[in-house]
Amino acid sequence: MKTKDQTIKADFRNVPKGYQLCFNKECVKKDECLRFLAGKELPEERDWGPAVYPNMKMTEKGCRFLEKGEPQVMAWGFNTLFSEVKHKHIKHLRTTLKQYLGGHSNYYRYHNGERLLNPQQQKWIIDFFRRTGYTENLAFDHEVMAYTFA
Repeated sequence: MKTKDQTIKADFRNVPKGYQLCFNKECVKKDECLRFLAGKELPEERDWGPAVYPNMKMTEKGCRFLEKGEPQVMAWGFNTLFSEVKHKHIKHLRTTLKQYLGGHSNYYRYHNGERLLNPQQQKWIIDFFRRTGYTENLAFDHEVMAYTFA
């Protein structure tokens, strides 16, 4: 059950805490700036946080807060990866993934799509399954084109 969403967006699940957002609709670089694109995806329940102030003036060099980015294929969900895994290997594979992803809670956030796996994380996980002897169904349940943030 692999789904693919071709909409490219600044998925707010990827925006780091404390990331400065921009809401300057007059900026000529707004369509290529991650700060503005992330601001457009701001969830309704968020009503305050770090931001580039509207009085920020463009200079000859442009905006000093401009942050460009390229969309990448992000993924989530581990059901497909585990579909052919032998019962005796599940615990080892899942424990190692949890350690790699930062713990039990983070593992389930990536599994449920609350967080998205970047290409480097995806590669590590696929390579880990290969090293363990699994070569089929090496795919995540869902993929989306999204911007990544530093």
